Amino acid sequence: MKIPRKQDELIRISLRVPPEIHAELLAAAKYNGRFLNDEVLERVKAKPVLDRLDALLRENAEMKAMIKEMHDLASDK
Repeated sequence: MKIPRKQDELIRISLRVPPEIHAELLAAAKYNGRFLNDEVLERVKAKPVLDRLDALLRENAEMKAMIKEMHDLASDK
């Protein structure tokens, strides 16, 4: 999704964040060569993808545990 750049296409919001999160965002923006606003937008857009990856990792860990348990049970015979 392309972010609109004309001022009349943007909605301005005010956001309060703890100083440590602000510092983290500023450092990440600098590291990524972005403005603070762009860093925040990228993170908001990435959140659903990261949530899905996290769920897949949990499912994978559960499957590995089940396979190990099945292997252990089969080895006991």
